[in-house]
Amino acid sequence: MNRGPLGALPQLSKNARRALVGVGALAFLNALALVAQAVALAGVITGNTGLLPLLAVAVVARAGLSWATESAAARAAAGAKEELRTQLLAKSFERGPAWIAERGTAELSVLATKGLDALDAYFTRYLPALVTAVVVPPLVGAWILFTDWPSAILIAVTVPLIPLFAALIGWYTEKRVQKAADVTELLSAQLLELLRALPVLTVFGRAKQQATAVRQIGEQHRKATMGTLKIAFLSALVLEIAASLSVALIAVGVGVRLVHGDMTLVTALVVLILAPECYLPLRAAGAAHHASEDGLEAVRRVAEVVDHEPGTRPSLPGGAVHVDNLRVLRRGGFAPDGLTFDVRPGEIHRLEGASGAGKSTTFQVLLGFLEPTDGTAFVAGDIAYVPQKPAFAAATPRAELELTVPGAEDIEEVAHEVAAEHLLDRRITDLSTGERQRVAVARALLRVRHGATVLLLDEPTAHLDPVTSRKVDKAIKRASATAAVVLASHRDKESDEDETIAKIVTDETQQERPKRLPIPWKGAGLGVLATLAGIALTALAAHLIFRASEQPPILTLTVLVVGVRTFALSKGVLRYLERLVTHHEAFKLATDLRAELWLRLVRTQRRDGLQRLVEDTDTVRDLVPRVLVPPVVAIGAGVATTILFVFIDPVAALTLGGLLLAAGLAAPAVAVWTERRASTKLARGRRKIARDTINALAAAPDLIAHDAHHRLLAQLHAEDVELAGETRKQAFGTGAATAIVLLATGVAALVCATTGNPVLGLVPLALAEPLAALPLAAQQRKALQEASARLQFDAPERPEAPRGKRVRLENVDVRWPGATEPTLKDLHLNIEPGTHVAIVGPSGSGKSTLFALLLGFLPPERGIVELPRATWCPQEPMLVSTTVRENLRMSGPHDDEELREALRKACLPEWADRLDTVIRPDQVSGGEAQRLALARALLHDADVVLLDEPTAHLDEPTARKLLEQLRQDNRTILHITHRPDEAARADLVLDLGTPAYR
Repeated sequence: MNRGPLGALPQLSKNARRALVGVGALAFLNALALVAQAVALAGVITGNTGLLPLLAVAVVARAGLSWATESAAARAAAGAKEELRTQLLAKSFERGPAWIAERGTAELSVLATKGLDALDAYFTRYLPALVTAVVVPPLVGAWILFTDWPSAILIAVTVPLIPLFAALIGWYTEKRVQKAADVTELLSAQLLELLRALPVLTVFGRAKQQATAVRQIGEQHRKATMGTLKIAFLSALVLEIAASLSVALIAVGVGVRLVHGDMTLVTALVVLILAPECYLPLRAAGAAHHASEDGLEAVRRVAEVVDHEPGTRPSLPGGAVHVDNLRVLRRGGFAPDGLTFDVRPGEIHRLEGASGAGKSTTFQVLLGFLEPTDGTAFVAGDIAYVPQKPAFAAATPRAELELTVPGAEDIEEVAHEVAAEHLLDRRITDLSTGERQRVAVARALLRVRHGATVLLLDEPTAHLDPVTSRKVDKAIKRASATAAVVLASHRDKESDEDETIAKIVTDETQQERPKRLPIPWKGAGLGVLATLAGIALTALAAHLIFRASEQPPILTLTVLVVGVRTFALSKGVLRYLERLVTHHEAFKLATDLRAELWLRLVRTQRRDGLQRLVEDTDTVRDLVPRVLVPPVVAIGAGVATTILFVFIDPVAALTLGGLLLAAGLAAPAVAVWTERRASTKLARGRRKIARDTINALAAAPDLIAHDAHHRLLAQLHAEDVELAGETRKQAFGTGAATAIVLLATGVAALVCATTGNPVLGLVPLALAEPLAALPLAAQQRKALQEASARLQFDAPERPEAPRGKRVRLENVDVRWPGATEPTLKDLHLNIEPGTHVAIVGPSGSGKSTLFALLLGFLPPERGIVELPRATWCPQEPMLVSTTVRENLRMSGPHDDEELREALRKACLPEWADRLDTVIRPDQVSGGEAQRLALARALLHDADVVLLDEPTAHLDEPTARKLLEQLRQDNRTILHITHRPDEAARADLVLDLGTPAYR
């Protein structure tokens, strides 16, 4: 792995290489302008007004070069992120779904988005400072050597100390940065696990308690990051003190030589102006080093992925599936164990066996996602695939099908085959499990129509009613005329009636209003003091030289010498404390907001929780110091300096105050105007890329199986290009605003220099730093407000329905947020305790809506509701990546014997001795996952058990045995099922569809 300040960037990014050359050329020109400005300013202060034109040209040149440098750096950052994100995602998909699952979709998503966003600070702050540190000090030092060799020798001795300290501290912090990056990825992974389980945690009454866990996760992240920042800021402190003391020594030395008449005032002023510029680039590079560490750590992690050369699955022509003695080692046994079959077009091969026998594993091997332990398995031809749990990268079914087969004109026809034409323009996140299953089948059938010769289906009708299931079976039969079909299913063919159409759901709306965020006043106050210390250092040094030029007794300068050294030390210390306190306050705010947001998510069950908990919270944390603190610092420093000038020269004070006010208003206004809302678009674009990236990684198996990942990556790349364009607009505005600040402070120095007072001529230049932070703060204010609103949206507590022992609904209407009409209307139910109720009806007819009402996720629009305490086994098991024991204990504190008994009731006796086994949701079969979720539900103390298709992925014998076990439970059971034989054995059948089941 490449080390050093550039890491692997030059090898991975053309934009980084271009940036090095461009910024280097601009730094050279800036050094020339800097020398010209120093010579002209010194001459004007000493009375040579003929140098005023040169000074004006130098001021304008420096402003323009700063604009160009900032724009070039931001453009390079946008381009480099675009390149690296494209490479990372492309290589991740090449490595395959198994690697993505092992690496973690949340962790990869964070690396591709938040991780690479750290390159903004690298390019805009560190790289220009690094290049400037290489170019400017030698050129400026050469001029000082030509002008005053003693000062040049002192600079030559002290300047190397700065990179030496920076390197030593940088080596020390390297491992801490890696640890902080690990904690950041772990934060996202842990929050993703909590969000995955949020619905069941809510049902079990444990969701609100997890606010403490969310806060603890945030605290861990804060401590890890602050531990790194303390060292990084300590580096900045050492560099600040070293640079400030060196300048102070030079000022004192120059003053002593002025007293003795060994040099002129013009030469002394030139040295005083140029000496800090020998240290400033090195100090800036050292101070920005912690920003570069985060960016380079992200680059290092990207390089680890990109450098890998994955194997490829050979693509064979034709249409056939061959499996010979296939064995795959899985949890200490083989599943499958010696499987052999051959399938050709026109044939349908059904994979038989109980849940956990290896059917889904066989599909993973055929798709090339998993290597077999023994035997052979290959596919000849293009594949169409329907997984047990379909995942989608697009927002709507129509967009998903267009992504799978671009330009297809028969999308509606294929959707009609599986009764999904009415679903095409709905949001995929609004679809029920059965509706998503139909979209997945339509996606695979579309592939078959357009050339795929192998069709792999893993329980395609598991969540479908008998009517729709029959339609799907017929569509698969028609597809088998041109494709070899391998089908895993636990269902028999059933009746073939039409289904009703599901209700249309529009976009969900949620009141979001930005709420005022607290200004970190302690950090802002320290920032004002640090800035004033720097201004005082410049003022005292200038006054020291001016007094020394009058050649007074040396002892009369003692107070000024002590003052220069004092402010040189205090500036660095105050800046260190300001950074530390401000970041501590920002992290504490983020932790509090994250915990409060979790409680809002508990009340609303929003689907975009991960982005809000990670992306938006981090945005608020990062932008509060950048948006709220700079105005306070700039105003404090500007007012204090203007007051100082009033005591020296009221006219100069009026000039300085007017120019500062003009720059403080004009620079942010120009930044906001020139970017044309680029910052807001940029924040939204980053959110969209983050959402699309995690969706793409989650849907990797489906995308790769259909060879659609290349098209999706092209779409993501196009989004990235558009985002880079917005970044360039923002950089143009920020650069223009920075130029205005430099121009205003330069003009102030020019005007005040004509007074002949070095203090008035030099101090305005020191105000450029606090003013330069205002444009970016103005640009990012809107993004901060939007992120804050997404964290603090309205989520009032809902009144809890009356609790009883029976389920009682009278004249109840239930509507999903944003729905055009109620999903369930005028519903009447009166279920006595201990009744076993089967709930039937077509997919989309409201079965899951009824459960949402009974669980308290949806409030009734009207009617009388009396609900008992409920436990729930959902369609999606919502297991988390921890031990079996901890998954079961999500329902409450239980001892191991209770857990084992629940596993036996759920027909998983073989899992009773696996309580310490760490599982991932993708490492258990659909039937095993469903039964683990059922065991968890049975453990919860409740009056009614809500079961949402608990036998969907089970073979018939296991399903019958499971239901027999459930009948021994004396609690009320509401059981959603699409199997008529299961409904027939219930005490009561509630049919939500038309026509009725037969």
